[in-house]
Amino acid sequence: MNKLLVGSAAVVALVLAGPALAADLPVKAPVYKAPVMAPAVYDWTGFYVGGNIGYSWADWDSTTVGGNFTFPGSPTAFSNTASPNVNGPFAGGQAGYNWQFNPHWLVGIEGDFEWSGEKASDPGNASVSIPSGIGVGICDAHPPCTATVTAATTNDWKLPWFATLRGRFGYVADQTWLIYGTGGVAFGEMEFATSTTATGTITNAIGQTFPGFPVTVSTGASQNVTRVGWVIGGGIEKMLSQNWTAKIEYQYLDWGSYTFLAGTGFDTNVRLRDNTIRVGLNYKFGGPVVAKY
Repeated sequence: MNKLLVGSAAVVALVLAGPALAADLPVKAPVYKAPVMAPAVYDWTGFYVGGNIGYSWADWDSTTVGGNFTFPGSPTAFSNTASPNVNGPFAGGQAGYNWQFNPHWLVGIEGDFEWSGEKASDPGNASVSIPSGIGVGICDAHPPCTATVTAATTNDWKLPWFATLRGRFGYVADQTWLIYGTGGVAFGEMEFATSTTATGTITNAIGQTFPGFPVTVSTGASQNVTRVGWVIGGGIEKMLSQNWTAKIEYQYLDWGSYTFLAGTGFDTNVRLRDNTIRVGLNYKFGGPVVAKY
């Protein structure tokens, strides 16, 4: 009987002590898996503004003709041609809107305005012809007469500013790269000035100089005009974040042909085409957007 009581007491003691013993054992912490993050979705749609700097170089061909030289006895024909190196830096700003209508394509519109340092100064090639009727008196006695003329001309050109309004169409690669083409209308102010100095003399066969020679005459004129042309180009743009993009862009601007200085005694026909390369930085308005196509 005593053995039975002792055994029962031992069993009860073990049962009662079980939770206390278990509390002293180490407990393994639960393991949590990190949530799977969805990839960032970049959307090009929205308004943006930015700035740019660049460099321009141009193809310029001009021909100037005039008749307002007056050597003794007669007006004198004049002409010069020039193809100078036209180039310079520029800087300005742009603003626009993009609409990304599916994951890989967008259309947009952009306008820009640039302050330009593009300019050129060229001596050109001048020629002045003295009418054959001058010097008849001394030529009759000792023909023939020889007319000798040296002429120097200077053409000055400036493009103080230009602007464009263009459409854009592009391909979006890997969400953050944009390869695009662009084209539209261009506007620009052109300043042109020309001046020429000519020195001429007429002598007969025995070296006599016609009265009034040698003589030096000068003339010149200047004009400012605003021209409208067309522009085409393309570029690559990188989305740096949801709100910032950077780009490099080429534009070709054709200003057509224009006659400067009409009515001033000169007619100067200029044909001008501009090439520009620029880098720019844009800020796109609006926060992260989940693209819907």
